[in-house]
Amino acid sequence: MLTVVTSLKLQRRNVLEFMTQAVSARRDNTSAPSLLPKVNTHNEQITKAA
Repeated sequence: MLTVVTSLKLQRRNVLEFMTQAVSARRDNTSAPSLLPKVNTHNEQITKAA
């Protein structure tokens, strides 16, 4: 749990939102949210910089 919280904080993601999504996914028998950070593609970086 500490690893999850630390990973989310480093990514500036909301811990409560992630945990809510994880519990809901388990309850609904759907896929869990990813703990991996989102990777921006080259095109997205250019668009945000402009």
